[in-house]
Amino acid sequence: MKNLLIIAISALTLVSCSSKKGIADEETLPKDIALKPDNQFSQDEEQLQMKNLITKIDSLISTETCSDATEWKFTAIGAKACGGPSSYIAYPTKLENEILPKVTQFTSMQSAFNTKYKIMSDCAMVLPPTEIKCEDGKVVLVGDQPEKKEAE
Repeated sequence: MKNLLIIAISALTLVSCSSKKGIADEETLPKDIALKPDNQFSQDEEQLQMKNLITKIDSLISTETCSDATEWKFTAIGAKACGGPSSYIAYPTKLENEILPKVTQFTSMQSAFNTKYKIMSDCAMVLPPTEIKCEDGKVVLVGDQPEKKEAE
């Protein structure tokens, strides 16, 4: 009886190993990772993209001289990991159609970056400025931000 059981198990093992079932569809098999398209940016590459975009925004804004604060507005920019904007920037109203789409793009990029890489933030609320001033041809945002105390 014992020998018969061993022979039956061996026969089943050999039959199952040599069975040629239809080969799985090539599309459903795992692919070699080296063949994966390089459409996923690394964290450093994404940071560089955001840095380049903020540089473009800053350079657009810096082309204008501030002589009349009523010709300037401010908007929230960026996204903290806990929610809310990273900061606020001032921009000339005549460049609004050029600047605001870039600000929106930057904010979306930063929000996605924070989520993707599980970025932490201080969760401090950034208050909007209370006033825009022009000083020496440059725009200055004035606000009620709590002052940061230096570590003792």
